Amino acid sequence: MQMVRMPNYYCQPTRLSCGMCSCLNINYFTTCYGLLKIVEIVLGSFCQYMLLFGSTTKYIPTIGTAYESYLTTVAGCLMTTWVISISYLFSKKTEVLVRSSLFECIFGIFASICFLSSSSLIAIVIYTILYPVFMVLPFSSIISSIILAYALGFVLGIVYAVDAYWAFKYCNGY
Repeated sequence: MQMVRMPNYYCQPTRLSCGMCSCLNINYFTTCYGLLKIVEIVLGSFCQYMLLFGSTTKYIPTIGTAYESYLTTVAGCLMTTWVISISYLFSKKTEVLVRSSLFECIFGIFASICFLSSSSLIAIVIYTILYPVFMVLPFSSIISSIILAYALGFVLGIVYAVDAYWAFKYCNGY
C-alpha cells in the first residue's frame, strides 16, 4: 500500500487553526461578519427549538398561520445561514466571491423583513387570541415560550438587517 503525500500548500498549519489544515477558513469566524453568523445560527436554533418543543403544539390550530409563517421563516433563514457559514468555513475563495456579490445583501434584507413581519404577526395573534384564554386558565409555559420566540425574532430581524448593511458595504468596497 503506497502512501500519498499531500502537497505543502494543502496542509500548512495556521496560527488560528490549532494545527488543522489551512484548507479550513477558521479566521472568518473571528471577524465581525463571522461572529454575526454565529449569533444568527445560535438565536435561530433557539427560536426553532422553542417553537417545536416549547409546548406550543396543542395551540397550533388556535394560532393558525402565524405559527407556520414564523416557523417557515426561522427554518429557511437558519438553513441558508448554515449553508453560507459552512461554505465560508471550507473556502476562502467562496467567502470573497459571495460576500462581494449581491446575494448576502438581498438575503439579509429578505430575512430581516420576514423575521420582523412574522414576529409582528405572531405577537398580534398572541395578544388578541391567546392572551384572553390564558387570563382565564392558570399560567402556562406556552405564553412564555412563544413570547420569547417572537421577541428573539425581532432581535434576529435587526441582526439580519445589520448583516445586510455590512454585506452591502463589503460589496461596494467600503
